Amino acid sequence: MVLFAGCATTQTAQEPEAPAEAPAEAPAEAPAEAVAAPAAVSNNVVFADIPFKPFNPKQPDGIHVYPVSGNPGAGAFTAVVRMPAGFKTPLHTHSFAYDGVALSGGLFHGASETDTHDVEKGSVWRQPADEAHVDGCKSETPCYFLVSFEGPVDMKPAEAPAAEPKGTLTKPADLQWNEVKGGVKMSVLRGNPKEGAFIALFDFPAGMQTNVHTHSASFDGALLSGTHHRGPSADALVTLTPNSVWHEAANTGHMEKCGDAERCVMFASFAGPLDTHAVVLTPSESK
Repeated sequence: MVLFAGCATTQTAQEPEAPAEAPAEAPAEAPAEAVAAPAAVSNNVVFADIPFKPFNPKQPDGIHVYPVSGNPGAGAFTAVVRMPAGFKTPLHTHSFAYDGVALSGGLFHGASETDTHDVEKGSVWRQPADEAHVDGCKSETPCYFLVSFEGPVDMKPAEAPAAEPKGTLTKPADLQWNEVKGGVKMSVLRGNPKEGAFIALFDFPAGMQTNVHTHSASFDGALLSGTHHRGPSADALVTLTPNSVWHEAANTGHMEKCGDAERCVMFASFAGPLDTHAVVLTPSESK
């Protein structure tokens, strides 16, 4: 998130209306009672049904958030964020680093008020801890992005930009992909999938499906493009549209299927190494 302090139905997502006035600032720090993600073994939420809540109840027209896992006010977490149209943060820092993924267009991010870059949908960025930056939404409708913070979120006003900013921004066209298995590709954003916790984007071929399988590590997901079906069995799949999110607990049986119309690109944050030995992939029958 840029600044935080400063799968249920199958309906197609609808863009919420922009608030009448977008606030110019956010709270100085995350409230202690920041809402935590609901406890669930498997939690799939379609974008249109995401129960966003104000991050700061005192600023109901400000940033809204839905934690996919964790508690923004207590520790590491993953969350999808809705930023009001026209919103812009002041120059600020966070005590913990985070990785961001743009779920919509209209976002901008930069090292100072005069050094910002448009963040197109599907772009990813890495914001180091304690490094000054600004964020905003120049769209006429709300902007959406997903963040994975390494600790609780806070905001500390910054008086000047960093002398040598180390934050990175990668456009979709510049992502590096490697095949994982059977045509499924992965672009690692942080960590090592063979050794421990990691964050990555996955690309599933259209029509491909998995068997019912488990992973030894829990993971959070968000769909960037395509139509994705997932659930505990073939007869209990939930249809997810772009910007839908989910949490899968460790060792929980589930299967996934990408729609036939287009490839499925999704974000995933794993709490441990990726084990794929029990995963069987079946290509689309139409191909």
